[in-house]
Amino acid sequence: MTDTAQSGKKNYVHDFHSMEKTATLGALSTSQGASFTGERIYSGLVTKKVGTGSRPHYHPDETFNYVLKGTMKVNMDGQEFVVPAGSLLHIPPNMVHTSVATDDGDVT
Repeated sequence: MTDTAQSGKKNYVHDFHSMEKTATLGALSTSQGASFTGERIYSGLVTKKVGTGSRPHYHPDETFNYVLKGTMKVNMDGQEFVVPAGSLLHIPPNMVHTSVATDDGDVT
C-alpha cells in the first residue's frame, strides 16, 4: 500500500486484517477490531467475545452491522431479538441499542 504522507496519494484500499485492533466504542463496548472513518461513514471489522458487547448507546447516523460469524443478541426500540450469521442489522440514527455476543460463541 502507498504511504499517503510520503507520496501525497490517497490510499483507497484498507486491509482490516493488518490494521491495529482497538476498542471500537471506547468504554461503551467490549468490541475490538480495525476500523476506517471516511468523510460520512465509518466501517470496521470487529469481534465481540462470547457473552460480551455494548452498554446502551447510540450513533448520530445510520449503522449497519453484517454478522459474518456467530449470533448477536440486540435490544433496540423496546424489542429484544437475535441477529444470526449472514444477517444485516440496521440501526436507525440516534436509536439507543445494545448488542451482545450470545453464549454460542464469538461474533465477527
